[in-house]
Formats: sequence, C-alpha cells, structure tokens
Amino acid sequence: FVHGAFRSPAGTHLVGRDAVRRMYDPVVVYGDATPRTKHVLGTVVVVVDGERVTAGARSHFTVFQQTETLPLQPVLAGRYHDRFVRRDGAWWFAERMVRPDLEGDLSRHMANRR
Repeated sequence: FVHGAFRSPAGTHLVGRDAVRRMYDPVVVYGDATPRTKHVLGTVVVVVDGERVTAGARSHFTVFQQTETLPLQPVLAGRYHDRFVRRDGAWWFAERMVRPDLEGDLSRHMANRR
C-alpha cells in the first residue's frame, strides 16, 4: 500500500503503507508475533487495461483463526475489490476495498475486540 489506500464500507480510509501498519500492527499480533489467522483467497478475477498501466481485481476471502482457547474456525468472509497501477515497471495497490459479508466469532480476532 505504499502508493495506495485501504478502505471499507464502515468508513475505514487509510492511505499509504505506514497508515495501514499503524492501524493493524497493534491489534492483530499475539504475544508470539503472529495474528493466529490464515487468509484464504479464491475466485480471483483480474482485468488489466489494454495499455497495461492499470488493473482491477475482485476476489473472495475467508479468514480462519485458531488460538489456545478458540478451535480452528472461519471468523470472517467477504470480498476484496482492488485497483492497481503500474509505476516504473512494478504493480502497486491503488486501492483495496474490503467488503465483509459473513462474521463468525471475532472476539479473539483483533486486540481491540477482546
């Protein structure tokens, strides 16, 4: 997200990698330095413009989590709507819109929800 934004319908609008890290680093990492989650993507559709300068992607995600007190289970599922831009021969996020559709037990997912 060096050149991009991370947004959600709930009003999250973070611009740049540092802003995204400032929001997520303090809330998703457990004492063992892992988020105890696995994010699985599927149904990925990517469309690149004819000049290969911009692209868009849509995908579905499922977040699985397991902790000492929570058995392995899906805790969140939804869709990503992504836009990319090509700069100096490399592809970068321009924007990721996360659209959650289904919520499970999120009580241990982020530190501020505990």
